[in-house]
Amino acid sequence: MAVGISVYTTEDFPHQKNKEYIKMAKDNGINMVFTSMHMPEVEYNKKLNEFEDLIKYIKLLDMKLTIDISPVTMNILNSSIIDLKPFYDLGVDCLRLDYGFTAEEIAEMTNNKYGIKIELNASTITKEEIENLIRLKANIGNLTTCHNYYPKPYTGLSYKFFKEKTMMIKNYGLKVSAFIPSLEGRRGPIYEGLPTLEMHRNIKPYTAARHLIYSGFIDDIYFGDAYASINEIRDVISINKDVIELNINPIMDITDYEKNIIFAGIHTNRSDASEYIIRSEESRGYAKIGKAIKPYNCIERKKYSVTIDNYGFKRYSGELNICLIDMPQDERVNVVGHIPEEEHILVDLIRPGTKFKFRKG
Repeated sequence: MAVGISVYTTEDFPHQKNKEYIKMAKDNGINMVFTSMHMPEVEYNKKLNEFEDLIKYIKLLDMKLTIDISPVTMNILNSSIIDLKPFYDLGVDCLRLDYGFTAEEIAEMTNNKYGIKIELNASTITKEEIENLIRLKANIGNLTTCHNYYPKPYTGLSYKFFKEKTMMIKNYGLKVSAFIPSLEGRRGPIYEGLPTLEMHRNIKPYTAARHLIYSGFIDDIYFGDAYASINEIRDVISINKDVIELNINPIMDITDYEKNIIFAGIHTNRSDASEYIIRSEESRGYAKIGKAIKPYNCIERKKYSVTIDNYGFKRYSGELNICLIDMPQDERVNVVGHIPEEEHILVDLIRPGTKFKFRKG
């Protein structure tokens, strides 16, 4: 799993500021850059020197570069379907074909002698189109895909559609990337985020990225917006893909002993998982170091509540659960906190045997 940023050459994004952003991202663990050469508001033939200088700077920092292109772009660079040398000379690693190319042209481009990857739109490609490319002897090993981003609110993909489309593509052995938005540096002219999934539009990129990573479908993630903040980038880079990390809002009077159970380390949902609760395999072991857990805050358990069994549950005392449905009050169960609403989508990804942990606020 790799993380990338996006840069743009409209008037809102000065050349020097783009360079500073790229350098900041590189210094904080980012190794991929996405940019576009077919935004209608940009006259690329007039900005070609600036664009080439930006690409040289990206390559100087040893970062991988993907450029979104159209047939017009090829004309600007004096390139063609059978001659990608101008892109190779610039140092372009991947060409994203948004529109305007036939299946025969795409197949031809995947067989280019320069090793330039050809990227298709994962949000729109169909099974029939992939199989047609195979029939046309496309080099599937040189083909990759990336979902769209959606600037206009309520136009982003649903999770169901995204999942189905991505799984179909992965069945052919193709990689799939997607975009997350920034909350702190949004791109115009609409300034309402550039996510792939609509549900990610107004949540923290750290949460959106975890959702994509923990889903297990996505190979790489890009910030669609520019400029994402240094803190947003650091948060996303820090994600451990093997452990679902959750924030928790503890209740006001939670005991230190129960805090220790929550934050002691990694929890694993039991392999014989319940459909009603997520059960931590390790929590009773964490609870052995300390005194008996007394009943308190034994209230109705709402979905996404975090609970710890008290001594009334005998040998289950100390077991930590996350509720997957609304459940009644039980004097043997203490409600110790709640998962924040925007992270409910992460809890929904916990399966039998999934590892998870809680993040200290």
